[in-house]
Amino acid sequence: MPTQSVQRAEWPASDQLELIQRIGRIGYWEFLPDSGELRLPPLSRELLGCIVDSPSLAGLPFCDLMPEGEWRRFAATLKIAVEQRLPLELELRLAHGLDGGASLLMRGTPVATGDGAARYAGTFQDVSSERRAETTRQEVINQLHALLASLRVGVTVFDQDLRLLFWNQQICEIIGLPREAVYKYVRFEDLIRYPAERGEYGPGDPAQLVRERVDLARRFEPHRFERLARDGRVLLVEGYPFGLGGEVSGFITTYSDITDQKRVEEKLLRQNNVLSTIIEHFPGAISLFDADLRLAAHNDQFKQLLELPETLFEKADLHFEDFIRYNAQRGEYGQGDIEQQVATIVDRARNFKPHKIERVRPNGTALEIRGMPLPGGGFVTIYIDVTERRRAEERIRVMALQDALTGLPNRLKLNEMVEQALERAAAGRQAMALLFLDLDGFKKVNDSLGHDAGDELLKQVAATLNATVRQTDIVARLGGDEFVILLHDVVSDKIPGTIAEGIVRTLAQPFALRQGEARIGVSVGIALYPQHGNTREVLLKAADEAMYAAKQAGRGAWRRAS
Repeated sequence: MPTQSVQRAEWPASDQLELIQRIGRIGYWEFLPDSGELRLPPLSRELLGCIVDSPSLAGLPFCDLMPEGEWRRFAATLKIAVEQRLPLELELRLAHGLDGGASLLMRGTPVATGDGAARYAGTFQDVSSERRAETTRQEVINQLHALLASLRVGVTVFDQDLRLLFWNQQICEIIGLPREAVYKYVRFEDLIRYPAERGEYGPGDPAQLVRERVDLARRFEPHRFERLARDGRVLLVEGYPFGLGGEVSGFITTYSDITDQKRVEEKLLRQNNVLSTIIEHFPGAISLFDADLRLAAHNDQFKQLLELPETLFEKADLHFEDFIRYNAQRGEYGQGDIEQQVATIVDRARNFKPHKIERVRPNGTALEIRGMPLPGGGFVTIYIDVTERRRAEERIRVMALQDALTGLPNRLKLNEMVEQALERAAAGRQAMALLFLDLDGFKKVNDSLGHDAGDELLKQVAATLNATVRQTDIVARLGGDEFVILLHDVVSDKIPGTIAEGIVRTLAQPFALRQGEARIGVSVGIALYPQHGNTREVLLKAADEAMYAAKQAGRGAWRRAS
């Protein structure tokens, strides 16, 4: 082992700087205001390539590595810092890197030079992992808040300084606390002073009773006891210490009203920790597997939502693989080799990574499945039935693309279908056509028979058009008394004219409405692909102009675009 008397070899400062940059993932940049140039040394570019997880991108200009909005924000901030000679500190999101992008902390300061030239320089540091960890932590906290809110018991979480971190609103009713008294970081002694002054801790000086309980709480020992509330209710109070890094970090306490159970002398079955309580009250299915993928905990919803038989749970040592094999055998994962399906899913589970997926079971139930790894191995998974939500979303999507009166595709849906038809026609070099229809005499029906009659007439026209065209064709309503028909696979230029002639003839017949008989006509314009255009806008414009030519020719006719 070398002693302090041995002379140390000098290490060049440049090598020391390079080591600092590589280990700390810190790069150097400088900006020349006179030329507007932002420079990065080779080592910094190499480091930047590692940060964005693609060495090939390291040679790109710095602005090309981030979204346009981020670059504009950086450029504007840098401009102000340079002009006012201020230090700069700004976090930027790059367009490349793991999980969709990396994050850089940019720092800079004006630099004095011997030649008097203006210069601004600084460092960038990779803070991607910190941001991802912060996002994951916030998700866990949000889930915890949601879980606590769903419980029927009151829950409080205090830190090692006995200040409130988390709680749910149930504690206000169960303990009888004013809502304004419960807030983040409120002291434990300030909260228990309310029941102490009401005499719920027995006779004696309330201040002394508070001090005694604070001293007990500072021991961070598990505790379970019952006490009477101010109105005679029986409360069960359970506390559990929790720790991080081998040190106690605080404790979790639950407050339950067990008055009814006491009255009927029923024993309250409770779990040994807050996690079990949360599992039992979670509004969905939940399962917990340990590091060896053994089932450690679950709730009844886990069996019910996934339709798992009781016989499966009779096995003494139940593993994740047992559930997956059962699901594969009953076709939950579709067709395929059962053992291969089991091996793939189990191997993926052993990675213990956060995940969120959606899966539709064979019975039509849509599940949102979220998994979160646990410290030391294992994972907890929640299953939420989102079937109704997905159905509602689908209904909204359909409504957004459907004409409310006739049920036909609306303008938005028509645009989408025409674009798709153009792609297919271009790929297969097949012709297609658009028919633009405008009803003749529709206003007269509205004026004479009323708007209800007009609406009924539009419905009948829609049904008539659907019955007139081929099954492969599409009828859409643009609005008012305008319709468009999309004809697929037009093998002959005569087909659109034949269909238009039939529509003119059919719509000339009288319509029987509840309000009376209505007679209308229709003017039709035809545009063919590719003769009259190869884009949706051009084809619709050509068909529209042809329709107006038909109207000018006397209505009740059709014309082809010129």
